[in-house]
Amino acid sequence: MIKAVFIDIDGTLLDFEACVEESMRVGLTENGIEYKPEMLETFHRINNGLWRDLEQGKLTFERLLEIRWATIFEALGIDLNGPEFEKYFRARLHKSAIPMAGSYEMLEYLSGKYRLFAASNGPHEQQVERLRKADMLKYFEEVFTSGKIGAEKPSADFFTYCFEKAGDIKPEESVMLGDSLTSDMKGGFDFGMETVWLNLNGKEATEWLDHEIKSLDEIKNII
Repeated sequence: MIKAVFIDIDGTLLDFEACVEESMRVGLTENGIEYKPEMLETFHRINNGLWRDLEQGKLTFERLLEIRWATIFEALGIDLNGPEFEKYFRARLHKSAIPMAGSYEMLEYLSGKYRLFAASNGPHEQQVERLRKADMLKYFEEVFTSGKIGAEKPSADFFTYCFEKAGDIKPEESVMLGDSLTSDMKGGFDFGMETVWLNLNGKEATEWLDHEIKSLDEIKNII
């Protein structure tokens, strides 16, 4: 019997893509550089690769922040200070709270049935503030972040901390809902949780997931 649902933040509750696009467009424009939509593809290619290295223990979060925008600007042929732009970017993300379609309705539905916990790879204060700004913080008993825990999904250390703090809940009584196969699904699956993958891009996968949904309202068909 399911008692708790752990929910990823970026790409699941909040629209990280929209936040990134807005931050890049405004930041580059303020620096006299014309923003082009294809720049977003370069960001995602490099950023996703860095986060994969982080999830696999090949990179620390601090190092990711040091090199992310320098690497992106080098690929784009842009002469800007990467670490300085990173500070701007994180400040913008701290204030961004663009909801994913159906997120409020899903939270209303789940909150009447299960204990809810946010589970995110990211800085703690930033993620808490974004949930607060989106008026989503009230739904969660706890916000678990890699920034506070000192370990990232999909590591067992991340989930061990979550369950120790959550109290009398077993992994098999819990669901991990998220958009990332390599962090949310693998981490939850390996820890014995039921997994629900939010697949908005039509990707194909057979590993680490028990259920697949194309929109958040489909969670009602599963739990």
